[in-house]
Amino acid sequence: MEQANVHRSSVMWNGSIKKRLMLSSSIILCMGFCLAFALVALLVQHQYQEEFTKRLDASLAIMATQEDTIWKNPQKYTRMESERLSVVNQQIRVTVLDLQGNVLGDSEQPGDIDDDSIHGNHLNRPEISAAGNSGYGYHVRLSENKGERFYYAAIYLPDKGYLRAALSMADLDQVTRRFWIGSFFSLVLGLLLIATVTWFMAERLTRPIYRLSQVARKISQGDLSARMQGQYPGEIGELARSFNAMAESTEQAVLQRQKKQEQLEGVLQGMDDGVLCVDKNNRIVFLNQKARELLGARDLNEGGLLDGSLLIRQLADKMRHREGQEDIKRETLSTGGPKEKQYTVYTAPIPGEREEGEVLAVIADVTRMRQLEQLRSEFVANVTHELKTPLTSIRGSIELLRGGDRDEETRRYFYEVLDIEAERLHHLIDDMLVLSQIENAREDSSVRRCNLKEELQAAIERLRPVAEKHEVQLKLDADENLFCDCSPTRIGQLFGNLIENAIKYNVPQGQVTVTARQQRHMALIRVRDTGIGIAPQHLERLFERFYRVDTSRSREIGGTGLGLSIVKHLAALYHGEVSVESQVGKGTTFTVRLPLSVENL
Repeated sequence: MEQANVHRSSVMWNGSIKKRLMLSSSIILCMGFCLAFALVALLVQHQYQEEFTKRLDASLAIMATQEDTIWKNPQKYTRMESERLSVVNQQIRVTVLDLQGNVLGDSEQPGDIDDDSIHGNHLNRPEISAAGNSGYGYHVRLSENKGERFYYAAIYLPDKGYLRAALSMADLDQVTRRFWIGSFFSLVLGLLLIATVTWFMAERLTRPIYRLSQVARKISQGDLSARMQGQYPGEIGELARSFNAMAESTEQAVLQRQKKQEQLEGVLQGMDDGVLCVDKNNRIVFLNQKARELLGARDLNEGGLLDGSLLIRQLADKMRHREGQEDIKRETLSTGGPKEKQYTVYTAPIPGEREEGEVLAVIADVTRMRQLEQLRSEFVANVTHELKTPLTSIRGSIELLRGGDRDEETRRYFYEVLDIEAERLHHLIDDMLVLSQIENAREDSSVRRCNLKEELQAAIERLRPVAEKHEVQLKLDADENLFCDCSPTRIGQLFGNLIENAIKYNVPQGQVTVTARQQRHMALIRVRDTGIGIAPQHLERLFERFYRVDTSRSREIGGTGLGLSIVKHLAALYHGEVSVESQVGKGTTFTVRLPLSVENL
C-alpha cells in the first residue's frame, strides 16, 4: 500500500513538471507573439499615418497657392478640388473655414450628406486649434455620419482662414484587422506546436529527475546505500554524480554520528554525576545509570514520565520552569529527614535543532561537601575565639606604651594606628563569631514575641550619632502592631547592620527611610537610602562573606565585609528572606520579609 502511494505521488509529481513546463512555454510564446505583433501593428499604423500625412500635406500645399480662387467661391472650389483629386485616385475631403472657424465650403455638400460637422463652428476641432497655434494641425477621429475613422490635416492662412483635408482610414483599419486575425491563428498554431515539442522534451528531461526523486525517497526512509544508476548527459549527469557524492558523504556522516553517540553514551554512563533530559511533556529523553542511583528510582526509563518520589517531583518542577530560558541555573535539592542528602542541580535548555522545550539537568551529590563546609565554619569559630584573648592583651600593651618616655607626637601617631587596627580586628572577630553562631544555630532559644516598630526605633536611636556624624537624616514609618517571633538581640543586629550600611554608604545631606508594613502573613521591612547605589553586577554576590563592592571605601569606613552576610543568615534563621534593589547614583533599598507571629495573624 505504501509503495503504491509513493508511486502515485511520484507520477503526480512527474506530471506536474510537464504541465508547468508546457504552461510556462505557452505563456512565454504568447507574450513573445503578442509583443512582436503589437510592434509590427504599431509600425504598420505609423507607416500608413506617415503616408497619409504626406498626401494631405501635399494637397494642402497645392491648395495654399490658389488663395484667390479659394476665397472667390469656397464651396465651388472645394467641389472642383475634390473632383480633381478623385481623378488621380485621391479620395480626399476638402473644407474651407474662415478665421472664426465657420465652414465656407466643403466637398461633401449638405444636400448629399446630412452631417452636422459640415455646418456650425469648427474652431475648437483639434486640428483647427493646432493649426491656429503652430500653422499645421493633425487629428484622427471617428466620423459620426459614416461610422469610420478619418485622418484630418489643417493649415492656417494668415488673415484668411483655414484649409482642411481629410482621408478615410478604412483601408488601414481593414489591414490592421486582417493582421490581428492572421496573428491569432499563427499564435494558436504556435501554441499547438510548442505544446507538442515541450511534452516530448519534458518527458525526456523529467525521467531522470523522477528516478532521482525515488532514490532520494529511499535515502529519507533510511536506505543510505541507495544511489542513482546509469549515465546521463549534460547537466542531468552532473546532477546525478553530485547527488551520489552527497549521498556518500551523508552516509559517512550518519555513521560517524552514530559512533560519536555511542561514545557519548559511554561517557555519560561512566560519569559520577547524574545526567537527565526531559521534553516539554515531562517525558524522559535520556538518562544515565548514575541519575537513577542518585534519585533512588531504578525504574526510570527513557520515554517514561519523570515522576515518583518527592525528590523527583521537585526536580521535575524545576526543569519544567526552565522552558524558554537560556542561561544555566544552579539549584539545590534536599531529601530532608535525619539522613538528609543534598544535591546540586544544574539545569539549562538544550541548544541546537532539537525539539523545543527539552531541558537538561546535571545532578551532583554535595552532601559530603556541605558537611565539610560546616566543619570549616566551626573551625573558623574556634580560631577566632582563640584570637580574641591575645588581641585584648595587645590593647592593654598599647595603654602601657603611651606612658613611656618617647616623643609624644610619634608615640601618639603609632599608638593610634595600632589601636585602629586592633579595633578593626576586634570587630572582625566579633562579626565572625556572630556569623558562625548564626550558621550553626538550628533554633534560637532566646526567641520571643517582639514588636518590630520598637526594635527599629531602638536601632535608629542607637545609630543616630553615627548619622549625625555623616550628616544623614533618619526617618521611621512603621505600623504599630507588627510582631515577629525572634530574639531582640539578633533582630537588633539585623536592623542595625542594614541601617548602619545605609548611613555609611550615603551622601552628605542624604536620607535613610525605614518602613515596616504587613503584607498578608509577612512583615515587610524596607531600608531605603539616597546614597551611591550598587552596580547590577555586584547584586548577586552582595550577601557573600567578605564580599565588598568598593574595597577601599569599605576599609575607609571600617567595614568587615560580614554585615550583609549576617543579615542574610539572621533572616533565614527566623524563616525569612532579604533582597536588594539599587540604582547607581540614586540609592539602594534592602527589603526584609519575616513571618508574623501567630498571635499577630
